[in-house]
Amino acid sequence: MSKIIAGRFDATVDADAAIEALRREGFARDEIDSFYVPPAGQNAMAPWGGDAPRSSAGSRFAGFGAVAGALAGALLGALVGLAVDSRYGAVAVLFAAGVGAYLGSFVGTVRKVGAARPAEVSVEHPSEPKGGRMVAVNAERPQADAAALKVLREFRARDVGRADGTWRNGWKDFDPRAPLMTP
Repeated sequence: MSKIIAGRFDATVDADAAIEALRREGFARDEIDSFYVPPAGQNAMAPWGGDAPRSSAGSRFAGFGAVAGALAGALLGALVGLAVDSRYGAVAVLFAAGVGAYLGSFVGTVRKVGAARPAEVSVEHPSEPKGGRMVAVNAERPQADAAALKVLREFRARDVGRADGTWRNGWKDFDPRAPLMTP
């Protein structure tokens, strides 16, 4: 396992500048890796796509919200259908209940989806970090980790941290769902 220092960049210009600064600090080309990390949910880590086997931490209760919203929306829609017009009778009630259930399930889902709490985050239920260009540095040499951290922070990298991983011509076992450790 190699000690890896990494950070995400919002701007490619900043990432390129950080790579040049790392080279000036004495890092060789084979000690620096740069790659794009797609936004959360687009990493195809699960067999059917997406990032998590079941759900992300922030959407764990979305199904409950959808069912509760659909029931409330159907009831409200049926009441509106009864009040609108008595000429159409059951057709108006059923139509309004269906539209209410549809809209209610959407609203119920949206109300239950949110950011993950730090205690809920794991690889199976990740916190959803933003995408961006990742610059990773193999920091096995003495004092290399401090130099890499300094450069990445100087060029406005976000989510700067440390990881242990396999380094062979780049970071081979990078997992976009796993958060970096505090350096």
